[in-house]
Amino acid sequence: MRIMRVTGSSDLETLYRFRHEVYVNDLGWLPPHPSGLLRDDYDDLSYNYAALDECGSVIGSIRVVPDNPAGLPLERINPLNGYRDGGKRIVELCRFAVARDHRGGPLSAVLMKAGYQRAAMMDATHIVLDTYVGDGEATSLYLKMGYQRVTNEYDDHFQLRELPSVTLACDRRAAERLWDEERPALAQFFRQPDSSIDHG
Repeated sequence: MRIMRVTGSSDLETLYRFRHEVYVNDLGWLPPHPSGLLRDDYDDLSYNYAALDECGSVIGSIRVVPDNPAGLPLERINPLNGYRDGGKRIVELCRFAVARDHRGGPLSAVLMKAGYQRAAMMDATHIVLDTYVGDGEATSLYLKMGYQRVTNEYDDHFQLRELPSVTLACDRRAAERLWDEERPALAQFFRQPDSSIDHG
């Protein structure tokens, strides 16, 4: 398995098709698009990563969106409001998807590592993401990383299924202090270079 930043138009199309397969056909969260691709205007501003298996097939994805004049994707649904105060440099992790056969394994954590390392390379002070209430595996990973809930539950009107969501946020410096003091294995995992991740 390897994880790489995707930039070429052909590779991006393959990634967008994978997202469509997971979010639309597998999970049934979004309505199908005639193109069979799941992309939006934020993709042009983002760092898109794909996880590839030994055959080169896409088995996972994550997107790192820098703050921009249009705001962040999750703000289309639930504004961050006061969380923006204080000169924070915020990025959002989203389009997190793992192929059905690879769920429950290490891939989710390695994708999060790629996203976290990109945020660090961008000198982001805070990372935000949204997650579904009741998604135990993902939420457990986020909480171990030092994410905290910053919104009440809300309904994502872009979704077909009624799955309440929450926004979680991570103060990178506070999280890294937590790792150093209480979770050294986590600190080593997220900080150490990884030959399986190509940040391009």
